[in-house]
Amino acid sequence: MTQHPRIPLSFRISKYLLFRLGLILSLVFAILLSCQSKTGENNQAIESSIEDSYELSKTFTFQDLTGDEFLFQPSDKKITVIHFWATWCKPCLEEFPELRKALPKLENDSTQFLIASDEDLDRIKSYQEKHKTGLDLIRMTKGSMADFELYALPTTIILDNQGKEVYRKAGMIYWNSFSSIQDLIADKP
Repeated sequence: MTQHPRIPLSFRISKYLLFRLGLILSLVFAILLSCQSKTGENNQAIESSIEDSYELSKTFTFQDLTGDEFLFQPSDKKITVIHFWATWCKPCLEEFPELRKALPKLENDSTQFLIASDEDLDRIKSYQEKHKTGLDLIRMTKGSMADFELYALPTTIILDNQGKEVYRKAGMIYWNSFSSIQDLIADKP
């Protein structure tokens, strides 16, 4: 019977720690990626879905932070920008200051912004109180983000005045790079 050399305890412990550290780093990496936009092949799928875009049904309702509900309906006079976010999404929080600064030049009589989450209203209120975003955050109460075929947060969708999707971007937008919504639409991802 051959005898195998004993592996020192310190080596076994360090190997175990390295394994655990690798596992933790993999988990952190996966969580961070869940908030980021998909690239490559997925962006092509998003672009092709825009070409086959749907007309928004009139079954989506939203709620402002005071609890008042309103039905979303396309307006003949307005383009609608729906910016989806979540309280747990770090890129969403990072994007808010730039969006707040850009809104005065982007939002006008012909463009409206809906900055929507499908999370609990109290959670959104608490988030607003803590982070003081300076934005009119709203909650989707009827319908879901899945109805919009969202794969990442933040995601921005632009609807024309008939409710037809004309633009979609998964991931952060550098809002100060655009002087108008038409510039943003022209800059297809």
